Amino acid sequence: MDWGRCMEFGRSIIDGVEIKLCSKEPHAYKHHVHKELSLGYIVEGTTDLTLHDRTIHYRDGNGVIIPPLMTHKCAPNDIDHWSYAMLFVDPDYFGDLVCFPRARKLTGAQALKLKGFIDRLMNDQYMESLESVLIDLLLEFGETNPAEIAADADDHSRMIHDYIIQHVNDVITLDQLQEMAGQNKFTIIRNFKKAYVTTPAAYHLQNRVAEAKRMLGKGMDVFDICEALKFYDQAHFIREFKKMYGITPGTYVAQISG
Repeated sequence: MDWGRCMEFGRSIIDGVEIKLCSKEPHAYKHHVHKELSLGYIVEGTTDLTLHDRTIHYRDGNGVIIPPLMTHKCAPNDIDHWSYAMLFVDPDYFGDLVCFPRARKLTGAQALKLKGFIDRLMNDQYMESLESVLIDLLLEFGETNPAEIAADADDHSRMIHDYIIQHVNDVITLDQLQEMAGQNKFTIIRNFKKAYVTTPAAYHLQNRVAEAKRMLGKGMDVFDICEALKFYDQAHFIREFKKMYGITPGTYVAQISG
């Protein structure tokens, strides 16, 4: 399967599910987060997915699961032989009915199930049957007892993490976090980075960009998004968006509207 060179986003027929196709795209795959659950299939090539505690090696034929808000980095080994299809599922879609506490690699029958669903989602127009398949997959791939999930972060880092998620639209300074956590800035950054790979400031920025993508999908204007999410200016927003998603906000809007 050869898609040529592409980086394309598009809405699916299921509300809350977005499709991304990527092939031979020389985008910089740096540490980032997605607000959505990421479900993907490697069409061609190999890659290393780096998480805070481990690295997962994927190759063509493997399925990918990355939980919402999990910091990760993807490093394809040969960009000229690299293609994948990814679904982004809004967590509101499944709520607390199922959870995804860890990144996983799917192989064999499970990977083929995911590939088959993605193929159908890109071609079929029967929403009800497709949604049944999606729900079945989420139940199979996820876990249904969130209370048993152990957190990796210490209490202070977890509190800061949750505060960032809840105040994505606000300006957050290290001074604020220092006062809130009762720790000095060096301790805050060291512990947070140990738990979440990146610094609180970088994590806050990643979440702002992820929220901006959601707002673009709702039809909001770039200027209003910059104002709401406290970007310095439109150039700053466009630059950070392209760093995370490989395309500009304008291109993203054109693709999902197409």
